[in-house]
Amino acid sequence: MPLIDTARLTEELLAAPPTTSATVTASASATRTTSTAVTAPATTSATALATAPGAVTTSATRAAAVTPTGTPSATRTASRSASATATADDFRPGAAPPLPGDPVHALRRRTAQRHWAPEPLDGDVLVQALGYAFEQDERLWRPAFPTLPAPSATVLVQRLLGVPDGCHRYAPGARRLEPEPHVVLPPLADLVLQLEFGDAPALVVVHGDLATTAERHGAGGHRLLLARGAALAHATWLAALSLGAAGSVFAGVLGAAGRTHLGIDGSGRAQLIGLALGSPHRVRSAPAPADRTGER
Repeated sequence: MPLIDTARLTEELLAAPPTTSATVTASASATRTTSTAVTAPATTSATALATAPGAVTTSATRAAAVTPTGTPSATRTASRSASATATADDFRPGAAPPLPGDPVHALRRRTAQRHWAPEPLDGDVLVQALGYAFEQDERLWRPAFPTLPAPSATVLVQRLLGVPDGCHRYAPGARRLEPEPHVVLPPLADLVLQLEFGDAPALVVVHGDLATTAERHGAGGHRLLLARGAALAHATWLAALSLGAAGSVFAGVLGAAGRTHLGIDGSGRAQLIGLALGSPHRVRSAPAPADRTGER
């Protein structure tokens, strides 16, 4: 099986112009099908309702059904056309924010980092990475799931330039870390199962309102909330890599430690995922062995 050059494919995808949304294509196809299956009056009514902003599927269905010459097939096609068009109007994302740093280089060197350099991480790197991730969350997730609660990020700091050690909350509106002085943190190694993550300069704990999510979306809402939190963590990781940092996603803090120190109760404040960030550990390569050819 031939190997795939992922770096080359990534560069091509990043350089490619944006393509037409598949949802809009489906809408146009469904509208054309309606035009051929229904007589002129029914086509005009169904198409006008389907292409209007905020069109409702049931309205387009009734418009096609009341036409004497309409067929059940045309009614179902008009319904699908209105639904597809409404989806395109409601969930079309805006322009993507520029990824800071060098994204192609970041994708090439993305690995799970578990060993950290002793020097602190630049606090501006973490703030920029979180800002990019929350901007992506607002652009992609909020239009698609407007009733799904947005995740939050708590940052545990022990070696971050310009940021005092302790617990901080990231404020997306102000794009800054705000300290939570009432939270007294133990050593980070006491909060995690894998001790190597406890040595990272900063831990980002992503959490969300599971109780409200379940009330609005049922049992399937938990999966949506986990996916949204994971997307936020991975976007933060990618942006931090682009700015020269290193890191790894992981399960997060221990359950008992999270309840005691961070108020993570598993309901209104449920942990979704964790992210460890720091400066990359420079491993010195061993010197090449001397050429001993000819020695006896």
